[in-house]
Amino acid sequence: MTEVLLILFGLSACAGFVQRVSGFGFGIFIMMFLPYIMPSYNEAVALSGILSGCTALLIVVRNWRYIQWRAIPVVFLFNILVSYFVIIYMGAVDGIVLRRCLGVALMLVSLYFIFLEGRARMFFNSRWSQATVGALSGFMGSMFAMPGPPVVLYGVNVIKDKRAYMATMQTFWLLFNVVYLFFRSGRGYYTADTPLYWCAGIAGVFLGIHFGAKFFSIINKDMLKKVIYVFMLFSGLVALLK
Repeated sequence: MTEVLLILFGLSACAGFVQRVSGFGFGIFIMMFLPYIMPSYNEAVALSGILSGCTALLIVVRNWRYIQWRAIPVVFLFNILVSYFVIIYMGAVDGIVLRRCLGVALMLVSLYFIFLEGRARMFFNSRWSQATVGALSGFMGSMFAMPGPPVVLYGVNVIKDKRAYMATMQTFWLLFNVVYLFFRSGRGYYTADTPLYWCAGIAGVFLGIHFGAKFFSIINKDMLKKVIYVFMLFSGLVALLK
């Protein structure tokens, strides 16, 4: 048990750092390892969600003044609606094939934004962009536990100030994880050991956020975009090979 808690501390610190620098990716990073040290996959998913929500909360508390509230309602609403219907009706779909398709799509999108970023502005300024982003995020979150990429692509290209981007993204993840917390409660995701795992994880989160904030403070918006696109490319590779 002690070894597991130490590993969990280290993983949470790294995931917290990733989230604080790029604005997303806590779950993507930690779920590469968590299922191998937790008693069950469901417990790993639940713990990842709780720690991700706590990470977002800690960042929001320090940056709430920069939240762009107008960017949130439509994306959040469509995320929840699509998530609900995907959970209900998509259970029989071959998840492995879809995940590999997702991996290829993420890699292509990230490469597109790295080299041809300016050409995407028309989409992000379009009338239905928020609804589209929310729907894609809901689908990807329900099917692959990866709700972040569509919302992050939207946020980093629409929200000009990097602090406002970070605060708004973390508000999204906080709201999403609160909803998913209720979805998972009473379904065997949480056990008597969950609080102990959470304590080890949240200690690592504090450390990761601390150093992540220092790195975030020295990068400009253009560099932030590159960090996000590169990590998205990495996320696609993870989805393709997992």
